[in-house]
Amino acid sequence: MEHILKLESEIRTKYQITIPEEIRVKAKLSVGDKLLWQYDEVRDEIIVMPKPKSFSDKLWGLGKELWTDEPSDDYVRKERENW
Repeated sequence: MEHILKLESEIRTKYQITIPEEIRVKAKLSVGDKLLWQYDEVRDEIIVMPKPKSFSDKLWGLGKELWTDEPSDDYVRKERENW
């Protein structure tokens, strides 16, 4: 788990936190950027991630490893022929 950076920060009186500098730099965060928060009840973990400026850009290419045996266009064409 060498690729995981673990640092800490303190929750202030108004529930404000400071993102540690090393994480801000690695995540390329800037003033005004938005963060998405998620709470996993099963693992009792808080997950924080930068909100993508464009969700479609962030998802581009997701699942491309599924199409190593057959190009996706060919698969879709075959499926459409069966309609």
